[in-house]
This record gives sequence, structure tokens and C-alpha cells, in this order.
Amino acid sequence: MSYATLMVYVDVEGKPDGRVSVAADLARRFDAHLIGIASGASISAALGEDAPNEAVAETPHLRDMKALLDQKGQEFRAAIGTSGRRVEWRSVVGPQADAVAREARAADLVIIGNARASRDPFHALDPGSFNLKAGRPVLVVPSGVTALPPRRVAVAWKDVREARRAVQDALPFLRAAENVVIVEVSERGGDQASSRLRDVANYVARHRIATVTERVLPVDVTAANSLLRFIANENISLVVADGYGHSRLGEWAYGGVTRDLLAESPVCCLFSH
Repeated sequence: MSYATLMVYVDVEGKPDGRVSVAADLARRFDAHLIGIASGASISAALGEDAPNEAVAETPHLRDMKALLDQKGQEFRAAIGTSGRRVEWRSVVGPQADAVAREARAADLVIIGNARASRDPFHALDPGSFNLKAGRPVLVVPSGVTALPPRRVAVAWKDVREARRAVQDALPFLRAAENVVIVEVSERGGDQASSRLRDVANYVARHRIATVTERVLPVDVTAANSLLRFIANENISLVVADGYGHSRLGEWAYGGVTRDLLAESPVCCLFSH
């Protein structure tokens, strides 16, 4: 298993950022086709699919949005370059999370930023909403990060469906890593957590991933705090985790690992939902 097609979301405000550099490097490493995509919703498009197509096509707002998306495409191609690369550009008018999630059917992995680039709801992709809708693994690149070295990968294990999906989705990264560590934050620790981690480590090892270790972490204020401390202390370069193993409403109301990693992780995170 590898990634044959990568898709990277380009914000409609500002210039292409570090995630585009990360995407270009990953496309080279995996010998993958790279799709750049941007989306924005004009005021008329936000009225819904029942709005007459002819009327929508004539609105100044829609023309402005299409011109902006075309400009983003030119900036993307300039940032990537086309020499020896398989590069494609797509632009979609519509609510970002829904529109980009539909286009994700063309990709094995989607790369986005960790925060809204704008407070304008017509110009911003919400990473939390997109993670729930994508139907593909989502690599979240924090602001300021321009590279994803294949060094130490941490699998943040929780015994839920989404975590099982994330481990399988991350296999190309795990194979490229120098070291993989399976970690679980547990209030009780003990034999049950160790048994779970042993199963995951054995699963990964059977996919010809050689250097795998297991760690049970105690809770430090919150599970996310424990993971963030571990990331810093262990020189982790990528975190693999479930994306909203509990409901997103519950995470935002009461706190949760996905929410906190999106907001605070200093390294890239691969989420699956």
C-alpha cells in the first residue's frame, strides 16, 4: 500500500504556505500524483442548490470568487513548479468542507492546515468539520511547518474504530519511518493497556515495519497534555490518531484529544474518522 494521489487544500486568502511544501515533498517521496484544490462560497452559492443556475452564473460575487480561485491555481503551480511532476489544479465554488470532501474521492490522502485562514465563513475551511466529512485520512500541517521528515512516528492509540482505521491509513508513513512508537494514555495502565498495544505493534510489524516500541503514558492533566509532552520529549515528527473517536460536539464542549491536537500540536498529525 502507498499513496498514489495526494490532495492539498490551498487557502483562498494569503499565499501558499508550508503545507504546499510538505505536499510537494510527499508527492516526490511516494511518487504520487498531486492535486491542489481551493474552494470558496459566493454569497449566491450559499443560497443553496435550488438557486437558478443562470442567475447564479451572472452574479458579481460568483465571478469574483472564480477569479480568486483561478489566481490561487496560478500561485499553487508557481510554488510547486511543474518540472517532472504530475500536478493538477481544481477549484470548486461552494461551502468548503462539503465541496472539498466531495473532491477527496480522487485522493488517498488530503493535506490541510490546522486552523481557519480567515474568520470569513465564505473563505475558510474548518479543519474539524472537514475531518468528519472527508472519508479519507487527513494530514494536518501546523502553521509554520514546512517539512515532514520520516523519523519518529507516534501512533496515539485508543481502542475505537477510528484509531484502527488510522493505523491502516498511515501504513505508508509507518514504513518510511525510522522508528514507530505505539502509545496509549491510560489512567489505570497495567496489563490491559499493554495487551492492546502489543496487538497493535504486532499488526504493524507484520506489515514489514521493523522498529516498533510500545509505551503506556499516565494522564497528565488531560490525555492531550500527556501526548503533547511525549511529542516534545521524544522528538516525534508525526502523530497518527483517530479523528473524533467521540462526537465532535462532546469534544468541543468537554475537551478532547482531537480538538487539542488540532489546536496545539507542533508537528503534523494524520487523522482518520
